[in-house]
Amino acid sequence: MIWPRALAPFAAALAFVGILAGVGALAIVAPVVGPALVQVTGLAPADVEPGDRITLAGQGFPAGKEARVTFRGTLHRPGEATVRDVEIAATGLVTGPEQVEVEFREGTQTLFCGAGDRAVHSTFEGDVEVAFAAAAPGAAPVAGTLRHAVLDVRPSASVADTAREPEGRRVLAFLGLHVEPPARRGIGLMVEAVDPGSRAAASGVVAGDVLTTFDGVRAAAIGDLVPVPGEHEATIGVRSAGAVTDAPRAIAVDGLGGAPPAEFLGAALFIVGALSVLLFSGATPPSMLGAAVQRAAGRLRARVELASPANRSAVSAWARVGRAMRAGVLREALPAASSSTVVDAVGAALFAVLPFGQYLVAARLDVGILFLAATTALAVAAVAGARSAWDGLRGAAHVAWQHVPAAVAVTSVVLTTGSLRVQEIDHAQGGAPWDWLAFRSPAALLATLLLLGCALIEPDLEAAASGASALVEDVSLLPARSRGSWLEAARRAHRFVIAGLASVLFLGGWSLPGLSPAQQDGRLALEAAGAAWLLGKTAALVLAISAVRWTLPRRRLVESTRTTTLARLPLALAALALSAAWVWWTPQRAAQLLMSGSLVGATMLVAIAVIQRLRHDVLSAGGDGHLSPFL
Repeated sequence: MIWPRALAPFAAALAFVGILAGVGALAIVAPVVGPALVQVTGLAPADVEPGDRITLAGQGFPAGKEARVTFRGTLHRPGEATVRDVEIAATGLVTGPEQVEVEFREGTQTLFCGAGDRAVHSTFEGDVEVAFAAAAPGAAPVAGTLRHAVLDVRPSASVADTAREPEGRRVLAFLGLHVEPPARRGIGLMVEAVDPGSRAAASGVVAGDVLTTFDGVRAAAIGDLVPVPGEHEATIGVRSAGAVTDAPRAIAVDGLGGAPPAEFLGAALFIVGALSVLLFSGATPPSMLGAAVQRAAGRLRARVELASPANRSAVSAWARVGRAMRAGVLREALPAASSSTVVDAVGAALFAVLPFGQYLVAARLDVGILFLAATTALAVAAVAGARSAWDGLRGAAHVAWQHVPAAVAVTSVVLTTGSLRVQEIDHAQGGAPWDWLAFRSPAALLATLLLLGCALIEPDLEAAASGASALVEDVSLLPARSRGSWLEAARRAHRFVIAGLASVLFLGGWSLPGLSPAQQDGRLALEAAGAAWLLGKTAALVLAISAVRWTLPRRRLVESTRTTTLARLPLALAALALSAAWVWWTPQRAAQLLMSGSLVGATMLVAIAVIQRLRHDVLSAGGDGHLSPFL
């Protein structure tokens, strides 16, 4: 009965996702096959930013009705590879018999440009479909499509766009071009002069021409003139004096210096990885980490009764440790009562619907609400499970204070992404580990650990049989009073929400590897896969937190508060300051990938080193590994 009870909440959440996907299919897929009883003839303006309204002109629009407006096509971004087969949906309103207006909000901008510090000027090319629900129940919706539309989207106050301007000036100097900024938004860049014998001159560009596009991106600023890393030839759109159409021109960009070439990134990661292996295999672990491993090893030896040298030297000793850990972690992680199972199912369902949040939850849900709910649940458990009202209030105060470093860690995410919305924070990341916020910088990795650390907070609910119990260091060794099913459910809700928050904020959320948010949103199969991916990461974190709780001795709430004040809070403030510095610096893509890949490799090496050290200390005679087992 262990595994059915463990998988029941996740199975219920996935069943809910399946129902949601089935209902959504009726509303999303049906407009494609509906009759073309409306016509869409134009789109204006051609360039927008948050706060603007997109007007779609046409015929046959039913007055006062809501329309589903779907953009299907390709996204071009300066300095990035083209994103194909995107599908972005928005809601419009018929404001006249020949006009549909779409309010361009920040959530829609995120799907076009990305979120936070990754938001970048984007040019959309493709089809725009306008669909209406049929008047008769059960009838197919009606739809019309505008072919070959172009929409230019520039995020307001984008850090990435501002940081790209020096690179654009360097590209202009390399190509031999001198331009003047556009007089108004979206008009292009006027060529003032062309250096003789330059690459621009060889491609046929002359003074007086207007650069309209660069690799498909509408040239609205100098920062838009950035080729894709590793590209040898770029395509520019040129409008000559007196012409009404653009002429494509190929211009050579190979040999452009500056940022490290993309093909060197793998070699750099290999070198960093090799140096990291040497460092972690030969260096003495930090005293704090070594002490924690020693305490964990002593607790494991006591729990699996490896007291005699014969037991410690047996080949099956580590297997017995593994069996004991598996049983203990499962007891810690699995729900013990029906109320706990209900809480797990509700939490899993909450996170399972987030990939569908463009239309339901995530577009309006902010991380502060989730974090405050988790903190409140544990504080209420501290009050309800205490012996007296005073003890309850004191325990709630300790619980609240110990959440402050995690709150600062969440603030660093908001600072990095520029948003509180769950949807936009997810879209600021990618599906691969090196695209997760946790590995964006060392400060982000520290913030991830601080957020996960607050999942270990638990009020003191042990019975004090005598005054000598105050001298016991490991609180879990004292006899525990009965929590009650709903107090246990509140504790599990706190742990589940913290694990889910960490998955969304730092571990890529529901983004699938190899896909952009614009490619994933709006496709039901991919959204359902993203929900399963998010639930899998959340379940893995719940198991990891349970393993740490079962392995490490649990300290009293007062001692944990002292550690929070003296160590965790200063670390959280340092992480916040370093995150602000990282956002201000905004490193180039190659440098960011090098840092992220190095942090992923270093994290794996540390995990391997800790496991190996723990194994050595558990099986050794005294647990005193003065000499590194790697040596």
